[in-house]
Amino acid sequence: MRKTKTRTDSGQWSVSRRGFLKGALAGAGLLSVGSYEAVAQMVGGSSVRGWGVPPGLVRIDGNENALGPSPRAVEAIIGLVYNINRYGQNPDLLGQLARRHDVPVVEWSDSPFAPVKDPWISVGAGSSDLLYAIGHTYLKEGVESIEITPGFQFVRRMADQFGAKAVGVPVLDGFKPDLNGMRNAITDRTGFMVVTTPGNPSGHLTPMSELKSFIESIPSRIMVLVDEAYVDFAENEADRVGAAPLIKDHPNVIVIRTFSKIFGMAGMRVGYAMAQPEVIRTINAHKANTLTMLSTHAASAALEDHEHTRRSREMVLIGKRYFYDQLKAMGVEYLPSESSFVMINTKADSDDIVNKLREEYNVLVGNARARWGIQGWLRVTAGLPEENEAFISALKKVLVSS
Repeated sequence: MRKTKTRTDSGQWSVSRRGFLKGALAGAGLLSVGSYEAVAQMVGGSSVRGWGVPPGLVRIDGNENALGPSPRAVEAIIGLVYNINRYGQNPDLLGQLARRHDVPVVEWSDSPFAPVKDPWISVGAGSSDLLYAIGHTYLKEGVESIEITPGFQFVRRMADQFGAKAVGVPVLDGFKPDLNGMRNAITDRTGFMVVTTPGNPSGHLTPMSELKSFIESIPSRIMVLVDEAYVDFAENEADRVGAAPLIKDHPNVIVIRTFSKIFGMAGMRVGYAMAQPEVIRTINAHKANTLTMLSTHAASAALEDHEHTRRSREMVLIGKRYFYDQLKAMGVEYLPSESSFVMINTKADSDDIVNKLREEYNVLVGNARARWGIQGWLRVTAGLPEENEAFISALKKVLVSS
């Protein structure tokens, strides 16, 4: 396969991703890859500043995977480009997910319209699609929903929309979730609870022993949603197993995950929920049929690319350690994180810091004041080494001038 080269701003030559994909499509989508490294050059290169963004832009504000998608996922999409006139989905994906989480295996058929009997998993267009379906199912007028604040707040916003009452339980010192406080906030009107682990924006991971004990203490009439969007970034393998094993014994537990983070597929919109079949059937009844042929085949391919997952986790771990070392040397407070991002306390005006980083250095970071009302704090995604270095360099200059 011919390589198309382009000159980078550092004067080096690298493979052009646009040229690579153009050449693959010109071959009628018949891209054949003999090894991971044959395609991995799409997401490598010493001067690359994140897959999917213009050269020179450092975008570390959205918790996206800067390494890019799995090359196998890209190959799967390319191979189906000429099939998008047809409805369809990858019939293997549901079974792959079930085996990954050790829940009863139920397979899809080739038809996207055929109902699945007794499913333990529901796949949607991103976790947001499933959260809306869950909200429609359980958040009703007069129902109270409890979650930690500051937090992801998606369910909190839905509660307001559907007439339910959102109850926020403040974090403890160090932004640790207050599970006892959540338990104490239960009333006879409580019908729904949310535990996000690792937390967003804290990055704090709730150990499975604590989560299991918490769920066992909750009345079975209350649905408990465990949001594990970032758990694949946990450093210890045992922590990455997550809460899926709990659903077999707890019909009131829903576990939700996404392909947007470690799998690098935010733009494809694939997420999934796991629960007992009665709960999944109810969720499916409130969910639109929004999955696509391309997204399900890409997700299936990404699940098989264990090397890409390993590299993504390693990139984030190295990036966070770099942040920790640099911030310690600068005397800047931060929160150690089990997620793909780090919270940083600049002790300055968040709006001013964020605006200067963007306008003067083309660096985009998360503004915790705008998102959660936490003045002085930034949420920064660990990206490629050159992105991380560009951010730290810019932050040093901005803090000195602020």
